Amino acid sequence: MNDAATVTTTSDAQLLGEVLRHALDGIVVVETRDGITQVAYGNATLAALLRRSEDWVAGRRLEDVEVEAPADPNLTTTGVGSRVRLKRVDGTLVDCERWAVMLSGGRMALYYRPVPRNSPGALAAALERSSGVSTEEQLLEMLVRDWSIGQRDGRSVTLMHFEIDSWADYLEIFGRGGSDNALRQVGRTIASVMKRASDVVARSGPGGFLVLGVSMEADAALSFADQIVSRIRSLSIHHPRSVTGKFLTVSAGVVTAQPPRGASHTVMLGATQVAVGEATAGGGNRAIRGEI
Repeated sequence: MNDAATVTTTSDAQLLGEVLRHALDGIVVVETRDGITQVAYGNATLAALLRRSEDWVAGRRLEDVEVEAPADPNLTTTGVGSRVRLKRVDGTLVDCERWAVMLSGGRMALYYRPVPRNSPGALAAALERSSGVSTEEQLLEMLVRDWSIGQRDGRSVTLMHFEIDSWADYLEIFGRGGSDNALRQVGRTIASVMKRASDVVARSGPGGFLVLGVSMEADAALSFADQIVSRIRSLSIHHPRSVTGKFLTVSAGVVTAQPPRGASHTVMLGATQVAVGEATAGGGNRAIRGEI
């Protein structure tokens, strides 16, 4: 990594900034002045791990970012590793491996690499690291649990199904590398909206995502889905073959219901698939409420 102090003087500063922003590890550059270690820069992955906005971290003390401050803020050895726990805005914790790399000018780059959870395939692992999303298998396990609790206690369950519009065309044009980057941005955007500790965001299929929530009003769930659809369009990710315009968009199916006794959780999965299909057939870039 180049010296952070010289990044802005190079002709490739914008490119380097995008590389840092979309890195799979949470990256933060800190500087120590008068014995106080403050954050000068944090990338989008770090913001996603913390479930905060990207501009939250700058200017804060390092101990405000992580639960355990480093034992020695003035590390002088390149490549010093340790284990820390980052505290998210909702109070949950994420275990990370932290690596420190010294820069000139009294600055240090810290790389926060989430300890991998059990996820099949390199793509799923990478997406999980960059955006905090779960695998589909993990979400379905929680759906079965929450469905059973809802049948017993009368608690509502919400399931959202998002599909990227014209995803096969995007994959054909930009290949696996460009498509993986788009998936990371979409995953981070969904996770930035669904911030409750009980919300679960997961990858599903080639260009899809699922969101599981409990005790959510139907109108609120649809409002969240509409917000996600709008934010993803606002990312302005170029998609030359999109049916909705020149940018990448998503369609969503949203179902909120109290699980009927004797019914399987699969009825909710089927209902969200029908709803997202209707959203896609209706032109895409929209969220539609489904029923079971």
